[in-house]
Amino acid sequence: MIGAATNQNPQPLPLPPPPPPQQQQQAAPASRIRLPDSVYNAFRVGAVFQRLSNYLSSADKGSGLSASRGAPMEFLNSCLCLARGIDYAVANDEVLPKAHELPALLKTLCTLKDDCFYLAIIMVLMISVKNACKSKWFSEKDCQELLALADEIEKNFQSPRDTAVRSTASSQLVSSIMARFYPQLKMGEVLTTVEVEPGYAALLNDFRISKSVVHSPKEKIRLFVARTDNMETSQCIVTPPQVSFLLNGKGVERRTNTFVDPGPQMPTNVTQMLKYGTNLLQAVGQFNGHYVISIAFMSGASPPDSSTLSDYVPATIAAADSDSDIIEVASRISLNCPISRTRIQLPVKGHSCFVRCWYHRSLAVASTVIVY
Repeated sequence: MIGAATNQNPQPLPLPPPPPPQQQQQAAPASRIRLPDSVYNAFRVGAVFQRLSNYLSSADKGSGLSASRGAPMEFLNSCLCLARGIDYAVANDEVLPKAHELPALLKTLCTLKDDCFYLAIIMVLMISVKNACKSKWFSEKDCQELLALADEIEKNFQSPRDTAVRSTASSQLVSSIMARFYPQLKMGEVLTTVEVEPGYAALLNDFRISKSVVHSPKEKIRLFVARTDNMETSQCIVTPPQVSFLLNGKGVERRTNTFVDPGPQMPTNVTQMLKYGTNLLQAVGQFNGHYVISIAFMSGASPPDSSTLSDYVPATIAAADSDSDIIEVASRISLNCPISRTRIQLPVKGHSCFVRCWYHRSLAVASTVIVY
């Protein structure tokens, strides 16, 4: 009997009945529910806020966050996570639910600024907080206090003369240089503009890019650098050879000490180096003159028609000297542009040119090396 029992195949357990079709249809959407990213960001910031509050309260009780006692890396990562959460909300034009509680926490965090171990991470956090203040997250009083703290902390990373100077005249200078040397480009919204004086400088300038900013898909964000105390020749659009430009900690191509383009440059396309939210522009080195630095949206501009160009005015020629050996004779002028070697359709001539004319479109393309 035992042997017979062992040879029998065991009966499989009965499967549960399938759910009714209506329950299947109701359960399927529930598995695909996904909360918006802003909700996850708010939840993450809330958790980081609580964690930082616990750290600061333990520091008040004497357990401390002193670097000499070994500051927990979790505290530094929490500060960085809070900065990213603020950046994300600012970029999406949102206000965090915990925004009204942040000023007290931030002011307490800034009391650690005298410890060099925390100074850098606090500055990163306060750069994000500056943009939150500009978005009016906090009361007027809190905004003023937080901005003052941010400026005080930034002074540890730059001398007073390195402070970025902005003026209404800078936009006029940029427009003048763009019209003369970059007629094939059209400048749109300007994200930031900085004026620099001669001498050594280590500039820090933060700016933000919101997802709500309106721009054409053809527009690219470009870095514009020009010398303003000598705008007569194309040398004014040559990068200062002893200065490095960085965006978000990365060197801008052909504008660093490791590799500087020695000739005139087009505004550099830096779209891929930027992100929505807070961005940081740095310029470090020896400036050999007055410079203006701008980051702006730019797109290609259509060549102007003849109605927008002013008539040529011949240069004033001194009265002919009776004793002069110079004799005016007839000369042949080619109808081909000396740049493109094609027939001139819209002839233009520079103020200092004598006889030769140029095709306007060819001259616009080559305007970074030929000054007119």
